[in-house]
Amino acid sequence: MIALQHLAVIEDDTDIRHLLELSLTTLGGFDVTSYPLATRALAEMPQHPLPQMLLLDVMMPEMSGIEAIPRLRELAGDTPLCIVMLTAKASPEELAPLLAAGADYVASKPFDPVLLPELLQHFWSTFHGRI
Repeated sequence: MIALQHLAVIEDDTDIRHLLELSLTTLGGFDVTSYPLATRALAEMPQHPLPQMLLLDVMMPEMSGIEAIPRLRELAGDTPLCIVMLTAKASPEELAPLLAAGADYVASKPFDPVLLPELLQHFWSTFHGRI
C-alpha cells in the first residue's frame, strides 16, 4: 500500500482550517495544502500535485462540498482520490446523502485533533483495500 503523505483541506472556517493544518502536519507528519473555498481549490489544484486524500467541508459559501465532489473527481481523472467530508451534522439520516454524493468517508465536527491523523490513516488503509 502507498503511504498517505499529501492531503488537501477545503474548509471555509479559518480557525478550523488552521487546526486541521496543525493537527495533520505536526501530529500526522503529512504534507497539507489548504483552501478556504471549493471554488478556489478547483481553480488552483490543477497547478499542483493532486492530493491523495481530501478533507472537504460540507457547508461552504459559493459551492458546497456536495456540489464540489463531482468536479473534484473529474479533476482527479483516473487517479484514486479519497474524499472525507467534514460535517457538524453527523446524524445517520444526514450521512447517507453525503456518501451517495460520492464521499468515501464522513468525519464529524468537532473532531479530536490528536486522534484525527490516526483516523485518517485508518480511512486510507480501508480506502486502499477497496481500490
